[in-house]
Amino acid sequence: MIVKNIHECVSVVTDKLLKKACVEEMNATAEQQGDEHKSDLTVSGDGTWKKRGFTSLFGVTSLIGYYSGKIIDLLVKSSYCKQCEPWKSHKDTTEYQEWWEEHKDVCSANHKGSSGKMEVDAVITMFKRSLEKFQVRFINYIGDGDSKTYSGILKAAPYGETEVTKKECIGHVQKRMGKRLRDIVNNTVEEMKDKNGKTKKKKLLGGKGKLTGKLIDKLTVYYGLAIRRHCDSVDSMYKAIWASYFHNCSTDKNPQHDNCPIGENSWCSWQKARALGTWPSYKHDYEALPPDVASAIFPIYEDLSNKKLLERCVGGFTQNNNESYNQLIWKITPKIIPAGSKIIEIAANIAAGVFNEGKTSLLYYMSAMGLSLGPNAHSYVSKEDAERISISDARAQGSTREGRMARRQQQLNILDANDEAEGSSYGAGIDDTI
Repeated sequence: MIVKNIHECVSVVTDKLLKKACVEEMNATAEQQGDEHKSDLTVSGDGTWKKRGFTSLFGVTSLIGYYSGKIIDLLVKSSYCKQCEPWKSHKDTTEYQEWWEEHKDVCSANHKGSSGKMEVDAVITMFKRSLEKFQVRFINYIGDGDSKTYSGILKAAPYGETEVTKKECIGHVQKRMGKRLRDIVNNTVEEMKDKNGKTKKKKLLGGKGKLTGKLIDKLTVYYGLAIRRHCDSVDSMYKAIWASYFHNCSTDKNPQHDNCPIGENSWCSWQKARALGTWPSYKHDYEALPPDVASAIFPIYEDLSNKKLLERCVGGFTQNNNESYNQLIWKITPKIIPAGSKIIEIAANIAAGVFNEGKTSLLYYMSAMGLSLGPNAHSYVSKEDAERISISDARAQGSTREGRMARRQQQLNILDANDEAEGSSYGAGIDDTI
């Protein structure tokens, strides 16, 4: 009964906060695009699951406004109901039919199918109810391509003949480069026999002087920067992506910097030397990609510089806000602790309130539950919010980001050096010497 009352109070307050966030997003859209587009919003969507993998009984999906950065709608999907469990073996009985008529409106199981489909179904449901609930349409959808959500939206046609436009999350597009490069290293192998006559596989593109983990990360970051820094133009993105490829293929005998930005302020040291007039004596201070590696990854760059893909990247969209919200949910109800749908809904709603309004939202929830709030409670949330903003500002500073990246790269260098010195120590059948 206590959980039920908390759930009802939290749900009512969160519903009001989400409607407030939607109004803010509408006003921000009007400022950026004009009043005629006020009700046609751009949102990013993402799902998270109670259990890692695709066997979770519960999932949470959120939609966040592009301009306000606030959660507009969320939905918890559940494929399990504790009250339904005892009736599984009695579904053909009259007693079950009588019970179901009373239970169906409060059943916590609102999803049928796989866990992976929870995100797809949840997004479609939120799109379909947007006109009734908020009097808006979600015309542009920022997705990650990890699920069939967008194709599901197109099939559902929530706004009739008006088609929803897909926008890509740049962070996830960048991850595609890293995954493709790692896959080609793992899949390009040659079978060899050791001195005992056993067959072993040798990676032809991996290892020292080839596609190491450090180099893959470097190429992936360059690819992401090429999109982020030129997200206002497909042609600029395309040129910058190929500039990063040919720049890393360049040698003193065969410089390939035609696509690199020119001038003294160019990130390309060769172009900088050319602008300063010192290029005749210029020496490349990095190792170029070996010819076999350059040739092998060329098709990957062709695929990931596809004009249709880059068109969906125009605008520089991201799902980082959704990822931050997902982490907040599982801080309130950790994945390692068992919980039912109502607890997860409470956590998702409270997380949405804190995400949108800060710790001040906790006062709204407590007030809705009938709790008395004194000056100390107000002072506490004000202090917490101020401290959170201060930490966020510090993390956003360029020097802090550069420091994090430098420490991460140093750790990768150490790991690569250890792998080269020690050889492979872990893998399927690696110790099977008999």
